Amino acid sequence: SIFLNFKFLILNSPAPNPLPDTSGERGKTGFTLIEVIVAIAILAISLVMIMQLFSGGLRVSRTSRDYTRAIVYAKDKMEELHIEPLQGSGEFEDGFKWESEVYPFDEYEEKLENTDINLLKIKVKVIWSNIANQQKSVELVSLNIIEKEKLQIHAASYNTQ
Repeated sequence: SIFLNFKFLILNSPAPNPLPDTSGERGKTGFTLIEVIVAIAILAISLVMIMQLFSGGLRVSRTSRDYTRAIVYAKDKMEELHIEPLQGSGEFEDGFKWESEVYPFDEYEEKLENTDINLLKIKVKVIWSNIANQQKSVELVSLNIIEKEKLQIHAASYNTQ
């Protein structure tokens, strides 16, 4: 009796239809070719925009790194020139170049006439080339107090502009 009931269930169940439903209704199980193409186009445009954002971020990061490195080099060179104020130029090991100018600061010469000190104007310029081979630079300017005796000793190396 159980065997007959099982056989009855199998024979009376509807057979699965291997062909898709072609009645007037639109299929509910898939996407049309146009929908797939539009989705891929939106995905491609989004991916391109995200990649441009990343490359722009990397470019800005490199520029910021270069300016920071140039400022640190200029400050280090400025500290050296406050100890020994000499004009010159040179290059750091990573391609950054520097130039320095040292000359008397004449604006307060009359006020400092009766003292034994004088002011020096020190300029340090750091120059480098970016990826596009454009020259970039940072320039620091400072005043340094120096004794008049030392000023006469180093006078030969100063630019008297």
